[in-house]
Amino acid sequence: MTFAARGIRALPSAQEEALLRVAQEALHNALRHSAAEHVDVTLDRRGPGAVLRVTDDGTGFDPQAIRRAGRHLGLVSMRDRASGVGGRLTVESAPGKGTTIEMEVPGG
Repeated sequence: MTFAARGIRALPSAQEEALLRVAQEALHNALRHSAAEHVDVTLDRRGPGAVLRVTDDGTGFDPQAIRRAGRHLGLVSMRDRASGVGGRLTVESAPGKGTTIEMEVPGG
């Protein structure tokens, strides 16, 4: 696993906590479900806000199939945390292609 933080300064505490919890959930999912060999976590400044990205090289999944099957509580929780602080969450994944979870917060 690698971690990199670039150009980050303090954010409002609610945003910092939301970023931490999303990172925890994304790492938990990668460890539990993906069989990944590598997981990269980056936190970058974007204007007054920040972008968290958790990328793994694991088995990946079809996000639409997960949603239809109702097995997506972790993804729902991450989306709720992002929107609760004015941010947004995107999920990119496909079977055999790994997964990238990205959360952007606007800063305050």
